[in-house]
Amino acid sequence: MIREVLKEIAYLYYPKNICPWTQKELYLETMEYERLKALIEYFDSEDNQKLRNSIRVEFDKDLVLRGFEDFSRLDWEDRCYTFFLNIVEGGELCSITLYLSILVPYYVIETLIHKNQMIISKSRIEELEKENLDPRKMKDLVLDIKSIVETKLLYQEFPETLIHGVIEDISFQDIYLGHFKMYNAFFNNRR
Repeated sequence: MIREVLKEIAYLYYPKNICPWTQKELYLETMEYERLKALIEYFDSEDNQKLRNSIRVEFDKDLVLRGFEDFSRLDWEDRCYTFFLNIVEGGELCSITLYLSILVPYYVIETLIHKNQMIISKSRIEELEKENLDPRKMKDLVLDIKSIVETKLLYQEFPETLIHGVIEDISFQDIYLGHFKMYNAFFNNRR
């Protein structure tokens, strides 16, 4: 049921059976693309910078989560706000990325352990880990983020069973027809 509802919402923003590669002019003239473009521009406006700042205020109340940085790329036509946090755990640089859709009240959280990264030296990572007085581990921080997003922002976690589901008859930017996933429809093209 929810899959069909999300698919119908996606059809409001992406034209059916028109490839943005081979039918670019036609694609850019569709009412679906115009609707998506207008919504992205609305959420990327100076007025809506206040909205992004208010989201950050919720995280600023937490000693660790206040480090969340806004990496949103609506200028690339992403369909979400993107917040990014680096932490150090177990001698490794880790990151937590929060994606908040602007099309539907859903979010996705990704975690990554940056093995063998070369940006921050091992000695600096050890220093950062010693300076960290917060006992929470990455999984605990993720639970705290989920709690804030769900209770304060009233978003729900995007269903994991649907995230990789393909919507066969729509596409966007560099993703061809038959390869466009639910995640792409509501967040960005990077998964």
